[in-house]
Amino acid sequence: MSRSTRNPGNGCRHRDSVPPPSKNPPPVPPPKAVAGPSRLAPSRPALGTTVLATSTTFLAIVREVGEMLCDIPYVKAISGVLLRIIKIKEELTDTSLRCRELIDKALRRSEAILCGVKQIAQSPRREGLRELEDDLIAYGSLLDAVYAALIQCTSKKLSDRVDRFLNRNQLLDDILRLERLLDDFRVNFSDKTLVRMEIHMNTLLSWGPGRERGIYRPILPPKPSVMYGREREQKAILATLMGSAPARIAILGAGGIGKTTLAVSVLYDEEVISRYDARYFVACDGVTSAELLLTELANVLRLPRNQLDENMHDLVLSSFRRDNYTGIICFDNLETAWDNPEGRRAVEDLLAEFMAIPNLALLVTMRGTQRPAPSAGWSIPFLQPLHSLHFPDAVNVFRYISGQMDEFAEQMIKEVDCIPLAVTLLGHMVQEENETTASLAKRWSKERTALIENGGDDRLSKLDKSIQCSLTSPRMKQDPAATNILALLSLLPDGFPNRPGMLDRLQGFLPPAVNIQKAVSTLRRVALVHCETLVDTPRLRLLSPVRHFSKANIPILPEHGTALVDLYIQILEDGKDYSDPHSHTFIPPELLNMRAVFAEAYMSGDRRVELVKASITYTEWLVFMGSGSEEIIQLAIQSMQESDALLPACFYWLGRLCMRRNDVEDAHRAFLRAVKLHVQANDTSGEAYDLYELGSLYIWWGKLEDAEQSFKRALELHKAEGDFLGEAYDLLDLGKLFMRRGQLAQAEKCTSDALDLLKEVHNVLGEAHAMRRLGGVYLRQDRLAEAEETLWGAVKLHRQTRSVLGEAHDMRRLGGLYMWRHQLDEAELCFTKAAELHRQSHDLLGEANDTLNMGELYMERGQLSDAESSLNDALRLHLQIQNVLGRANDMQNLGELYKRRNQVAEAQVSLAEAVELHQQSGDVLGLAKDMQKIGELCVQTGDFDEAEKALRSAVKLHRQACNQVGAAYGLQSLAKLSRLRGQAWMDFRGHGDGAPYVETRLELRWRVEGSGYSV
Repeated sequence: MSRSTRNPGNGCRHRDSVPPPSKNPPPVPPPKAVAGPSRLAPSRPALGTTVLATSTTFLAIVREVGEMLCDIPYVKAISGVLLRIIKIKEELTDTSLRCRELIDKALRRSEAILCGVKQIAQSPRREGLRELEDDLIAYGSLLDAVYAALIQCTSKKLSDRVDRFLNRNQLLDDILRLERLLDDFRVNFSDKTLVRMEIHMNTLLSWGPGRERGIYRPILPPKPSVMYGREREQKAILATLMGSAPARIAILGAGGIGKTTLAVSVLYDEEVISRYDARYFVACDGVTSAELLLTELANVLRLPRNQLDENMHDLVLSSFRRDNYTGIICFDNLETAWDNPEGRRAVEDLLAEFMAIPNLALLVTMRGTQRPAPSAGWSIPFLQPLHSLHFPDAVNVFRYISGQMDEFAEQMIKEVDCIPLAVTLLGHMVQEENETTASLAKRWSKERTALIENGGDDRLSKLDKSIQCSLTSPRMKQDPAATNILALLSLLPDGFPNRPGMLDRLQGFLPPAVNIQKAVSTLRRVALVHCETLVDTPRLRLLSPVRHFSKANIPILPEHGTALVDLYIQILEDGKDYSDPHSHTFIPPELLNMRAVFAEAYMSGDRRVELVKASITYTEWLVFMGSGSEEIIQLAIQSMQESDALLPACFYWLGRLCMRRNDVEDAHRAFLRAVKLHVQANDTSGEAYDLYELGSLYIWWGKLEDAEQSFKRALELHKAEGDFLGEAYDLLDLGKLFMRRGQLAQAEKCTSDALDLLKEVHNVLGEAHAMRRLGGVYLRQDRLAEAEETLWGAVKLHRQTRSVLGEAHDMRRLGGLYMWRHQLDEAELCFTKAAELHRQSHDLLGEANDTLNMGELYMERGQLSDAESSLNDALRLHLQIQNVLGRANDMQNLGELYKRRNQVAEAQVSLAEAVELHQQSGDVLGLAKDMQKIGELCVQTGDFDEAEKALRSAVKLHRQACNQVGAAYGLQSLAKLSRLRGQAWMDFRGHGDGAPYVETRLELRWRVEGSGYSV
């Protein structure tokens, strides 16, 4: 059913309606007036008189009129808002006097108006309402404003009550203004509108029972109550309509995107009303030919039916060919007529005839991206097809309709891609109070687009119906492959990459009968697919509701699904080297699509070896990128038998991915399973890499003996295999282990040897990793210039290979170096950048360590409150990922903070826990710092004997860790203690050679030394 037939009697002409040529009789023959008293007079009260006998009586009138004229939107809207105002009145308290006065005035004005409307509605004909349309629409808008003010006055939400108090003066002014507008309307309506009612009632009586009775289409639908986010398009259309050249404008876009709303809002613009003598709106729903299009327009023009049989074409066109006359026609949903291939030429010829009339402006709305009759002279520049609303505008639409907004509403708006129709329907569902935003969000996960409807069964009432209209259009039926390609594309959450040659690559895997270029062209023409260009890689995308509808309703042909799987297997094979910068241009953007495509393949029973290999490569990329789900590698494991050759590799990469996601226990189980399977298969190389990963995991847990055993066994196996790369990584992590123990000479040798091997095999990513480790060694050895140069070299290489996580670790290590130098601003910049990159990589350990470092920096600046907050955040993260060393460093720094605040008990507890955790993790340097701080705390409390024991232990541990700075600082602390006791410094010379450092610099270096900057 068309818009027009759903709104009988809804007609209104602006200014002089277009008359037919003078030789023809008037469009609607005027009936003779009936002498005698007015039928309205006896029952017509003055609008200023109080007519509200009871609220119950008025409520009955409102409901009766609303039901009687439910097919006329502006009358239905007035009834609806009055019912809401009555509800507010019933809930008002005695203190809301001003609101009650506003309500009473609105209801008094409304009763007289509705009584008159009711009498016309009960008459034999209802065309009289056409003459009242503009007035009743204006009155409905005024009642909407009254209702909005009442809501603002009566809301019980705390935020609204606060706003009401702060803006009470403005609110009072608004109420007074609305009361004045109601009074003005009373005068205008009683003088003008009720007279019209009498005239129409009298003229209706003159119609005999045998006279022609026709139902005419409305000239204009009601003015949209709200429109957000189309200001730019509206401005462009108005500029064309106001220009000197005749306007020929096509508003294009997907179904439900807001084309009609935009067109109607333009027709109601004050500039358009002033410029054009008449405005006409032709709803083309159900119009499938040029002849039916003319018939619909004749209905809107009110042309006599008895003259339309033979000369309708000439009569309609001649209505607009008059001097000193300007008009504008809007053909809404013209694609219904134009899509029909048999009648397309006739429709285009008719449009060309309208376009040839110089004083006639043409506005059409159409689904899709094609303009009909391309040579007919559409206005330049073209109006670009409409897209979804921006999120803030969609939020405004939802809030206006429903009166609500929360996190669930925001979630739903994003889920439907901010499509205006979907947002509007969702708003009405919430406004009806049958659903909450939370219940809608919960239902969406199961019902998807079928959820979004308002009880009707047309394309404006059900989102599914709107999408179905596009799917079943003649343009889609002409290309059967388009529907199947739509189903295939719906599998891709990130859309299909529209780089040159990509569609051709997919075509190579599809059956020869499928023409994918043609199918995509068809889908774009009907706006089921659009090309997103505001990204690095242009992508063919489906709007979210279209994608969900297609997934739920259109099955993917098996040969098409296999073709897409094969394409992504080939893409992964081309980009398997994640150290190659070129691979980063096309692999990361496709990772989400690969997950969807591979998951669908496994679910459909695909068990090919090529798919498993691709799944392993996909997981390698996830590990490199630092984030991702284990779904695909788990599906690969489930698809294989115990004896399959690729199963050990699947467990290995599952373990790697679990480590990147901080699932240490799952990673441990996966690596142990991989070792077992590789041993069974006599795969020495695979076993070596499993052992290397186990060693790294044991360092994480602080089990240094187990870690050393795993690394040395891995190194032995890699040497036997001649695997230089594996040998290099074994040496790197042995160096890390020696650093943890304070064995700096061994750490430097292992790291340097690893760097040489990595350069030999031209592994750039490994070189960057080794340079960062070597920079850490130099930092511990107080070779600061070499450390800085080496670390910036690592940054350069990590950026070259686009390793976000590697660069994050480099920046954190540089922050530690600048802390060492007391360049706190530079340190803060490095730590901030590191935290940003660690979050981007979803690396919780890195983020936790960055947070710890910021806490240390705040302590150096004396910002103890900020320091405490950061340290507690770091502790929470380290606990979450079960990192013992991180917790130890957090507790150590909290102990230092409490010591500075003279919170002795808290400091003692924190430092005691730090000692326990550092012992558990085997970190000699961390333990040395714990003892140093305990000694200082004992000095602070006057316990000199315990202070001396702790400080001597700290010096011993620092020397064990080859940390000369820490040892010197411990000796200096012992010297301070001796002065406090009255002893001579000479008694302690035996504890170290050389004069002590300058106090502030030495203290800072010691404090930074070993603060967990090594990665």
